[in-house]
Amino acid sequence: MSDSRERRDHEDPDLDVDDVFGEGGVTPDLLDRRPVVPRTVASLYESRPGLNPTQAVARFMEAVNLQERFGHLRVVDDLIGLQRRVGDTIERYTDKLRNAEARSGTSESARFGIGHFDGERAVVYVVDWSFFAGSLGEVAGEKFVQAAELAEREGLPLISMGASSGVRQHENVLGLVQMQRMAAAANKFQHTTNRPYISVLAGQVWGGMSASAVPVADLIVALEGTDYGFAGRRVIETFEGREVPRGLQSAEANYLDRNVDVLVKDVDELISFVGQVLGSGRTGNRLRVKDSEDALAETGSRTVTAGAEGFSAALWDRQEAKDEVELPRDRRDRDSASPRESLMARYNEIAAGAARLDTEYFLRHVFDGAVPFYNHVRFEDQKTYPSIIAALATLGGQSFMVIGDQPSYTISGGYVGKRPANPSPEDFEYAVRMMTAAERWDLPIVFFTDTLGAMPSMAAERRGQSRAIAQSIKRAASHPFPTISVITGAMGSGGGLATTPFGRETIMLDSALGFVSEPRSTASILYSVANPSVEQVGMTLETMKASALDLKAQGLVDTIVHDADNPEATVRELRGAIVKGYNDQHGLNPRRLRRQADERLRPRTLGKLATTDERGGHEEQPQQQHQGADRPDYEPAPAPEADAGDAPATTPEPESD
Repeated sequence: MSDSRERRDHEDPDLDVDDVFGEGGVTPDLLDRRPVVPRTVASLYESRPGLNPTQAVARFMEAVNLQERFGHLRVVDDLIGLQRRVGDTIERYTDKLRNAEARSGTSESARFGIGHFDGERAVVYVVDWSFFAGSLGEVAGEKFVQAAELAEREGLPLISMGASSGVRQHENVLGLVQMQRMAAAANKFQHTTNRPYISVLAGQVWGGMSASAVPVADLIVALEGTDYGFAGRRVIETFEGREVPRGLQSAEANYLDRNVDVLVKDVDELISFVGQVLGSGRTGNRLRVKDSEDALAETGSRTVTAGAEGFSAALWDRQEAKDEVELPRDRRDRDSASPRESLMARYNEIAAGAARLDTEYFLRHVFDGAVPFYNHVRFEDQKTYPSIIAALATLGGQSFMVIGDQPSYTISGGYVGKRPANPSPEDFEYAVRMMTAAERWDLPIVFFTDTLGAMPSMAAERRGQSRAIAQSIKRAASHPFPTISVITGAMGSGGGLATTPFGRETIMLDSALGFVSEPRSTASILYSVANPSVEQVGMTLETMKASALDLKAQGLVDTIVHDADNPEATVRELRGAIVKGYNDQHGLNPRRLRRQADERLRPRTLGKLATTDERGGHEEQPQQQHQGADRPDYEPAPAPEADAGDAPATTPEPESD
């Protein structure tokens, strides 16, 4: 019997196989050739069970022990008069309110008060789906405003949580303007306090809530199984005239599109997550850091793990590893016969070496603790991260926002492959939001950079890649608190510069490289060929001065950290360099920080030519002193030689109006 027949017999022993595979009928070979719909990452959330918003909200309020304020607020007058016919009767707004109150036992969809997250107090605003499908009207808007004002007065964080079907139709524009009031109240809270505002999505979040109080939050967290969007499925299908695929507006899909920052598995993880965020972000930019002297572990490898298929838990202590692979740290650039071969070995390892230390490794080992603001997803043998991740970390009692590029991995048996980070516009926008949160929370930032460059695709271009990179560069360079840039792999092109503000404190691993564009791209430009040879790429890499020593000689890098065979040794040295970099900037005001960066980044290759004075004589103008010339290890770069065919340089006369 064929394999197909055996499978059919196993699946249904009562099936008459001869009836199916009889003469002139369907054959096993034909069945085996049927098209199989390939699985995609989307299948992880298209079929996931939905979340019951009423149960989630009830469990949340019980967990935080909500002490409600002003629960008596309710609608007492129907100013609009919107009605509908139900059979032979007319249903009015007051009828709907009475029915909703009888079913839910509450007088409105929103409530607020003081709650507790593992000992951390916060003002909590909750929208309950059980009353009128969590719709927003004047009462819900007013309660959010009062919740934000209470948080401002008490100096407490603000947490909004719940499910909402959108603005209540029965209040028409009176309900619609609550979106403006809520967004304005959140904005006022953020501009007058340095406490976090976190928005939590639970079950169904649509319309008014999704386009006012939610996206303006510092951090957007969603319970798995939530659906989130502005227009509901039926509205979209009516407009487009076609069915919307299931799961396209799930929180999981929104996470992949970076509209949601963090997914949590359940209310218990949510409470722990929020509690850790509130506890870790207390210090602000206040402390000088004292480094600890922990024992150095004897290891020459790093461990890459992978859990069950699906989205990971947000908190590391809730993630279970099903696969673990030990990767020895073996630097191949050390045995190279020439500097060029050494650079090529580094370049190839940066692009494909899975044993290199990444941002998540540094988060777990350099810092005393960290709360990740991201998840990863396991699908078949792929462990995929966002190209840029962030976390709230502590080191020596000081809190930091950490933002960095993160590669993804293929894990199959004992094999681990690496896919470098290529950030898209959404990744840079996420980085900007994390920098904005760090500024609000008075936190210094540590940047980790390891990318050959931003995503080079037409889709990314059309979504505003250039604008997103520019906004990230602008925000990073203007951060009003200390920043430390750590180049751990490649600092490639504008995509790398977006998370590498130079001029304050820049640390670079000795195995890392920095370049204006990926070396193969540079070689293709220099040699005007689509596929440059290895020799052309090697010469380009060697002469573009991309190593850590080169960038240090150019005054761009302050500290070089040895990327040792023992990752713990690398971590120890890097930790000390970060502590020193932060302490050197501690106490400087934002204006001083920016002015020092501007001074350090002044042009190094410019000089003034001899000019003719008023008497017709020649006066040699002094060249600008190169930044770094007062350092004992400074060696000025040689002046470029002019080609014989070069035209003499002249200073252009200003054009008249």
